Amino acid sequence: MKPMKIISDLSICTPASALAPGDAPKKGCWRVVDFETDEGLAGKMLYAAPEDDAPEITLPLNIVGPHAIYVGINYTRSAHGDLMHYTEFPLYGTLWAKLSSDPGFSRFATEAYWRHGAHLPSKIGSAWSSIHETYWKSADLTGQSIVVRPPAAPYDKIGVTNVTNLSYVKVVPLDPDELARQSPPSAPDTRRLAILFCTGMLTGHTSGTDPYHPTDAQWIRDELAPVLDNDFGIVSWEAIRGNLCTFRTSIGDFGTEDGQWNPDWIDPLAEATRVAHEHGLKIFVSARMIGASLPVVRRPIQWAKNYWSRRDLAKRDPEGIPGSNLSIAYPEVRQFWVSLMREALDLHGCDGAQLHLNRGFPFVLYEEPSASAFRKRFGADMRDVAPDDPRMLEHQASIVTQLLREFRAMLDEKPGRALAVTLIAGEYGSMNPVDPLTTGCDVEAWVRERLVDYLMPTPAVDLDAIRTWKSLGGDRVRIYPDLMPRTQPGEMYARLARRYYDAGADGFCIWDGERRCPRASEWAVVRRLGHRDALDDLEREAPDYFRRIPLKTLNGMSVKYSFNDG
Repeated sequence: MKPMKIISDLSICTPASALAPGDAPKKGCWRVVDFETDEGLAGKMLYAAPEDDAPEITLPLNIVGPHAIYVGINYTRSAHGDLMHYTEFPLYGTLWAKLSSDPGFSRFATEAYWRHGAHLPSKIGSAWSSIHETYWKSADLTGQSIVVRPPAAPYDKIGVTNVTNLSYVKVVPLDPDELARQSPPSAPDTRRLAILFCTGMLTGHTSGTDPYHPTDAQWIRDELAPVLDNDFGIVSWEAIRGNLCTFRTSIGDFGTEDGQWNPDWIDPLAEATRVAHEHGLKIFVSARMIGASLPVVRRPIQWAKNYWSRRDLAKRDPEGIPGSNLSIAYPEVRQFWVSLMREALDLHGCDGAQLHLNRGFPFVLYEEPSASAFRKRFGADMRDVAPDDPRMLEHQASIVTQLLREFRAMLDEKPGRALAVTLIAGEYGSMNPVDPLTTGCDVEAWVRERLVDYLMPTPAVDLDAIRTWKSLGGDRVRIYPDLMPRTQPGEMYARLARRYYDAGADGFCIWDGERRCPRASEWAVVRRLGHRDALDDLEREAPDYFRRIPLKTLNGMSVKYSFNDG
């Protein structure tokens, strides 16, 4: 077998006019910088600072046959890191790369080396003074090249002081059997994964960012590229975030002052549906029942016209003071969410609906229709009952179940459409399992009534709960637990998947998957977890998918004896 090849002289990228010396940066160019590692690898890496406006460039490979591809990246220090998420580096990635035949770009972000280091201490160390080498994927490279670019909008505005880098590319020859194992073909019985895609980039996050309206359908292909042609079978696209929608709605809002749709925009839900169906994936329209927020920050997602136009339908605290969300105890509120979902499904022919009941709970409080129903059922005043009283939990859950009945009836207007529910079944932070009934989710009632097709518990779930739900629902209900925490080494993903499979899980959901896929070494495992028979191989190989290589020199300077913290 041919030895591995490391392409460390990236000054061969084309066009040559897009490259400039690192000590003489030029607008519209990448910076070419000499480097050497402690291992003795030397070459010329590429940087692109935000102010460089560096273009898309191509790295010719001139390689024949199947290979495993590794990417080396130097994550430079940053003044502010990710301004939204308060991390040292952007979660969404600093480098975009794709093979010339790929449908879209992959995003690369720094690996969660502190978690990897808990198992392999050699992976711990400052990212800025080293190169992170991560396994990307395996493919036949005959006739291929690698295209790279800095982040596109709106990612270019997150962590704006961060710098794009490509240090080198390493390729390791594979025989056909190895390629088939590392990049197995997708099949119906292995498409066991669902990505729960948060569209906060489009609608703006509830923390107070502005919406982004893409004008090029390629933006959607880039977003979905990490889940195409592997073990993902479902894209849960968050098209409804409160009143703000990622489609051309006539019921909700899409974030403009005048309520007008710009003809230059693409319809993100329409394009996501098209891409998913082209690649054999189902697409579910998912919804968060978001209301208003405290009035300190005002962005389109917080305009919440559905709330402010009918504040009389808000949840109420024990003193009768309105909360920031509408109450599903009111039939009008349930009908609003159902009608918004019906509109989204009918517009583009999506395959199902998903309710994210892991956010915004409790969905019912002390407002009049809720209080009246409680008094009629239990002969008591809700305000005299503790929040964790079994009667209170049963009452709140019964109204959530009624909401699901109405969603189920709407979906059944066109046979074959599925209903999925995301629900809390564990504590964030501790990851200890909890009873979903504490957040208004009577899962056993849903299963008995055949209301749901997919249960997606997060962040953790008791193994006995999986067994119970499976015994009640059989093959009618598919159980896709989330694989948390969001950052974990690939070998831990494989171990967790095995535990859930053994308890009866049918597959897995990945909450906030758009933030997880840029960690290439972890994603290389995640995207193959539908191949249950591959878990042993994945657990054995994953520790080698990421390593840290200290830099000796950079741009002619000693890295060990250089400082930029003064």
